[in-house]
Amino acid sequence: MKLYATNDVAASIRKSFETYTHILVNRGYETIKPVFFRSAKVSDLPIHVWASWEPASVSQLSRWRENGGILFDRDTYSDKAGPADVLVFVECPMTIKRLVDSAKHVEQYTVLPRPHTWRMHELAVDLRTPSDEKLRALWQHCRGARLTDLQLSEAAGIPRQHAQYMRNSFKPIEEWEIRPRLRPDFAGFVDAWEWIGSGRCASKKAVREVGHRAAIREMAKLGHITVEKFHQYPPDEPDWDKLESKRTAALSELTNMRSLIESLPDHLQS
Repeated sequence: MKLYATNDVAASIRKSFETYTHILVNRGYETIKPVFFRSAKVSDLPIHVWASWEPASVSQLSRWRENGGILFDRDTYSDKAGPADVLVFVECPMTIKRLVDSAKHVEQYTVLPRPHTWRMHELAVDLRTPSDEKLRALWQHCRGARLTDLQLSEAAGIPRQHAQYMRNSFKPIEEWEIRPRLRPDFAGFVDAWEWIGSGRCASKKAVREVGHRAAIREMAKLGHITVEKFHQYPPDEPDWDKLESKRTAALSELTNMRSLIESLPDHLQS
C-alpha cells in the first residue's frame, strides 16, 4: 500500500482527482475537538456524501460508483464504500488498524494529513483511556452511585465533556428518566407516548429493544417530553490492570502512527 502525507487536504484531493476518477475521502473524526474539514474548499468538484448508517445517502454512493468524483465517507472506517482509486483522510487516524482497514479496497494510494499538533490526539487517548491515577480519583465519586454527567463532573471537579468520556471506562448502565409534557399530534409518536405513560425510567438498552429510541429523542427535541440521563455505576472495583493495559496499548498505537506520518513522503511534492 502506497502512502503519502500532506499539509493540505483540499490540495491533495484536487491533485488526486486530476489523475484518477474515484476519490474516497474519509470524513470520520476520532479526536475530541476535531478541526472539521471545510468541503467548500473543493465545492467546484463533483462531490457526493455517504454514510453506511444513513439509508438516504445510498443514491449518493451509487452515483459516485457510476460517474466518479469525490465521495465524502462519514464512517470512521472507509471499508464499506467499495473500490476507489485514492483514499484521503481529513483527520489523521489514531491507529494503524483504522488506516489498513479503510484502505483495503484502494487501488493506488492513501493520503494522511499531518496534524499541526498532536495535542488533540493525545487528549483523545487521555480521555478514552485515562491514567490509573485519574481513574482512581474519579472512581471515588461514582462507585455504586447513580449520577448524571453533570453531577459527576461537579463532584470530580472536571469538565463535563471529560467526564462523559472518562466514565465509559467503568461501563455504567445508562438510564433514561422520561416524563410526559405535551401530548403529540403526530401519529408516529403515539406508541412511544403510550409506553411512557405517566412517566417511565428505563435503561437505554430497554428503550432500544422496544423500538422507541428514535421517537423518544424526537419528542424530547420538540418538547413533548423531558429526558434526563443517569448512569448507574457498578459497586465492584474495575480491573485496574486491564484498564492500564488498554491505555498502554492506545499510547503505543498513537506513537506508531506518529512515527509513520513523520516517515512518509509529501503528496503534493511527489
